[in-house]
Amino acid sequence: IIQYLRENDKLFNKQRINHNYPHCWRCQSGLIYYSKPSFYLEVTKIKDKVIAENKKVNWYPSHVGEKRFGNWLENMNDWAISRNRYWGTPLPLWRCSCGHDEMIGSREELIEKATTKVEETIDLHRPYVDDIKLDCQKCGSEMSRVEDVIDCWFDSGAMPFAQYHYPFNNKKLFESQFPADFICEGIDQTRGWFYTLLLISTFVTGKSPFKNVLVNDLLLDNEGKKMSKSRGNVIEPFALIDEYGADVVRFYMPYASPVWMPLRFDKDGLKEVYSKFFNPLRNTYSFFSLYANTDNIDINNIYVEIKDREEIDRWLLSKYNALVKYVEECYEEYDLHKVVKALTEFVSEDLSNWYIRRNRERFWGSELNTSKKAVYITVYEVLTSLCKIIAPIVPFVSEEIYQKLTLEESVHLADFPKYDEKLIDKSLENKMDLVRNLISVGRMVREETKIKVRQPLSEILLDGKNKEVIDELTELIKEELNVKKITYVDNLNDYMNLTVKPNFRKVGRVLGSKIKSFGKALENLTNEDITKIENNEEFIIDLEGEPLSVTKDMIEVRFSSKEGLDVGMHDNDFVILNTTITEELSLEGLAREFISKIQNIRKEKDFNVTDRININYNGNDLIKNMIKTFDSYIKEETLALDILFKEKIEESTLINEHEVFIEIEKAN
Repeated sequence: IIQYLRENDKLFNKQRINHNYPHCWRCQSGLIYYSKPSFYLEVTKIKDKVIAENKKVNWYPSHVGEKRFGNWLENMNDWAISRNRYWGTPLPLWRCSCGHDEMIGSREELIEKATTKVEETIDLHRPYVDDIKLDCQKCGSEMSRVEDVIDCWFDSGAMPFAQYHYPFNNKKLFESQFPADFICEGIDQTRGWFYTLLLISTFVTGKSPFKNVLVNDLLLDNEGKKMSKSRGNVIEPFALIDEYGADVVRFYMPYASPVWMPLRFDKDGLKEVYSKFFNPLRNTYSFFSLYANTDNIDINNIYVEIKDREEIDRWLLSKYNALVKYVEECYEEYDLHKVVKALTEFVSEDLSNWYIRRNRERFWGSELNTSKKAVYITVYEVLTSLCKIIAPIVPFVSEEIYQKLTLEESVHLADFPKYDEKLIDKSLENKMDLVRNLISVGRMVREETKIKVRQPLSEILLDGKNKEVIDELTELIKEELNVKKITYVDNLNDYMNLTVKPNFRKVGRVLGSKIKSFGKALENLTNEDITKIENNEEFIIDLEGEPLSVTKDMIEVRFSSKEGLDVGMHDNDFVILNTTITEELSLEGLAREFISKIQNIRKEKDFNVTDRININYNGNDLIKNMIKTFDSYIKEETLALDILFKEKIEESTLINEHEVFIEIEKAN
C-alpha cells in the first residue's frame, strides 16, 4: 500500500506505530483476523423460548444464571456453525453447481441417496464422507459435500442425545433420564457448553436439558495467578495424589473456598485438612477398633436404648443428627464448602476432641456394663453413618473404614443416612456448648498465665446466671480444667475490675465533641447493660439530651483480675481462676506430669493398653515425697503393680525442672 501511494505521489508521511495486537494465548504468536463466509444457525428465532427455559433452571450461584448467562442470552446472535478445518464432525450439507443445497439427516438417508454403494459401517468423517456424491433433485448434476466441519461446541451441546443415539435408538432410556438433574462445569462455559446444551435441547425438545447447574470458578496458584505451563506454576496432580492421597486433594478443593469462587491452591492447605479432618477421623476409628477388638465386642449384642444412654451420648447423637440435617440441606444447595466445613468441625471438635477424649475411661473399664456398651454402640453408629455422609467427597477413606466396621461390600451401595428430628436436642447442645466455651476460656487463662492443665488449681469462679443450666456438668468442668472446686457468684465485679471505653476508631469522627460525654455515659453501664450490647440487643443511652443506640463495635470492654486471680472472657461468659498454687497442689501437679512420662514410655515400648507394669525411679526428696503421697493414684493411672526406688537407672528426664530417672518393665 505504501509503495502504491509513493508511486502515485499520494504518500504524505510514513511511520511505525506501536499498538495493542491480539496474540495466541498458548504460543504468543500474533493473530490476524480474516472475514470469511460461514454457515449459520438462525437460533435467534427461538431466543425467547431459550430465555424462558433458562429461567426454570436452578443456578448455583444464582447470579451466574440471572446475570452473566442471562445477559448473554439477551444478546444472543445467530450461531456461526461451520469451521474451515479438516478434523471434526462434517457438515452434512451437499451442494450442486446450480446452487441447490440438500441437508442429510441420518446415515440411512445418506446411504439411500448416494450415487454409489455405501456400506453402513462407513466412517462418516473426512476424507471418506467427501467421496460420497448425490444426484441433484433440481438439475440432475452431481452434488458434493461442502468442505466445512461443524463447530465442536455443537458436538458438546448434542451430548444428551448423542450418548444414546437418540432419536434413532434408546428412546425410552433417553426419556427416563432427560432432563439431567445436575451438571457442573467452569464459569467459562457460560458461552460454551451451558449455552450449546440449552440451545440444541430447546430446539429439539422444547425444554432445558438440565434442572440444576453448579458453576465452578478457576483454579489459581497460591499467589492468585492463573495456572499455565508457560508460567511454570502448574501443579502436577498425580504427584500430589502420591504424596497426600486422592481423598485429601478432593476434600481440600471445596474446603479452601466455595466452588463458584476462584481457588488459590496451596499445598499447606492439604496439610491443614489432613490434620483437622483425616487424622482425627482415622484416630477415632483406630481408638474404637483397638478397644472393641480387645473386648471382643459383638456389635449386634450391645445395643442400648437411646433413652438409657448417658447424657453425653445423647448430646453426640443430637449433634450428629443436626449435622446430617444441615449437610443434606447443603448438598441440596450444591454447596460443598459448607458440607466439608461442617464435617471438619464435627469430626475434629465434637467427635474426636470432645466426645472420645471425655469418654476414654468408659472404654478402659474392665466390666462390659451398660455405660460401656452405650459408648461402643454410639461411636459405631456415628462412624458408620459418617462414612456414608463423606463417601461422595472422600470415596476411598470412607470405603476403607466402612468395610472394616460393617464387613459389608461397599459404602457406595449403602443409602444416604436420614436424620431423626426427635434426637436433635437443642437445649442439651446449648448446655454442652456453654460448658465447652467456659472450658475453652479457662484453658486460655491457663495459657496466658503459663500454668499447665496438669497442674491442679484450687477454685474456679463462674457467673451465677449459668448455675441452673450447667450445674449437672460441674464435675465435667472440674475435670477438664483440673480444678478442685467450682463457685458460682452473683456479682463477678467483686473479683475483677471491668471497664468500658469508647472505640475511638469507630465513633471518634462520628461523635466529635460528644466523645467525652459518651465515655462518661459508658462508665455508668452495668454488667447487664454490657451483656445486652455484647449480644447485639438494642441499647439506648442519653447523650447530651439525644438518644443514641450503642452497638457492640462502638465500645471496648476491658477487664483485669484482682490479686491471686486471673480472668478470661468470651461471648460475655467470664471465667475467673484462682491461680495461687499451694505446696499440696504443686505436688499433685508433679504426680500428673510423672504419670504422663510413664504413659509416653509405654507407647515408645509399644506395650499393649492392658499390659501391667513395674516402675523403677530415682529422684530428689521432692520426687520421693510425690511418689509416696500419690502412690495409689499413679499405679491406677499407669496400670503399675509396683513403684520402686532404684539407685542406677540410665534414662533420665526433666519433670517441672526436676531430674528424674525412670524405667519400666512388664510385670510377670
